[in-house]
Amino acid sequence: MHYYKHKLNAFSIKSNIDPYAFYLLEQNLSSYGNKSINWVVAGLCPFHDDKRPGSFKINVETGAFKCWSCGALGRDVIDFIKKRDNLSFLEALEKLSNNWRVL
Repeated sequence: MHYYKHKLNAFSIKSNIDPYAFYLLEQNLSSYGNKSINWVVAGLCPFHDDKRPGSFKINVETGAFKCWSCGALGRDVIDFIKKRDNLSFLEALEKLSNNWRVL
């Protein structure tokens, strides 16, 4: 992987990926559930064998996520990709950069 070639950085990734659009695609959702401030229901949790829709919530402003069943949480879309795909920080930046065409 060529992390330094592209000069990837978290700020560039986060400022160019809309958390709302990101989770719609990554969670295969057609829309979000009930909105409570900036937190919305985002389907089943991808971090365990979830059977309770509504336990996984995301913040549409920051990209933070939290599962109220298994306790998985993160601050942004980078943390989500790291945790879901078991990647390092730099690998997650590379994947997001490639998938979302962010340089």
